[in-house]
Amino acid sequence: MLELLVGAAITMILAGILIPNFNTAMHTSRLRGAATDFASLIQVERIRAVDDDRYYSAYILGNNPQEGFVDIYPQNANGASGGGGNVVDPKDPVIQINSEISQQPVNSAPKTANLQLQFLPANSPIVPLDGSSAASPVTFGPRGLPCKPLAGVCDSLGGPQAYWIFFQDNVTQNWGAVTVTPAGRIQRWIYSGGGAGAWFKY
Repeated sequence: MLELLVGAAITMILAGILIPNFNTAMHTSRLRGAATDFASLIQVERIRAVDDDRYYSAYILGNNPQEGFVDIYPQNANGASGGGGNVVDPKDPVIQINSEISQQPVNSAPKTANLQLQFLPANSPIVPLDGSSAASPVTFGPRGLPCKPLAGVCDSLGGPQAYWIFFQDNVTQNWGAVTVTPAGRIQRWIYSGGGAGAWFKY
């Protein structure tokens, strides 16, 4: 009987240690998964923009769960594409974002200056565009470079562009991000949290 009680006590102690660690790992995995899925989505967008000689934008719709998609169809003869980010065409590339994760605007994210210094040069005049805004969705042009649509054209006419988009876990309040450099490099980030928190690439 004593051995059973000791065994049960050890099991309970181990469970008390392991279950919180498992929950933390699960929440972290969901946050990283959302950022990774979105990074993969905009990589598909970049490849399609080059292949199709058009420019495409990626949006996240506030459905439940949220959906990210590249607005490709319909493709019009004048070079314009998509439905303005409001409707997902059955042929558009789509991802679903876990309901625990939500897209957040730049002004809500922590220590953005720290993140900007890590993916743009310190003296760069380029200000990253907020990819969560309907006015500046993450957009790639036919050269495979990020761009901002300008009078129906999205290429070098708008000058070099960079993007960032932020995600937050609604349970842990932790943050993740996806950035796009002016050269088109797509990177994923996680925020360490705390007063001395910083952004780390993964």
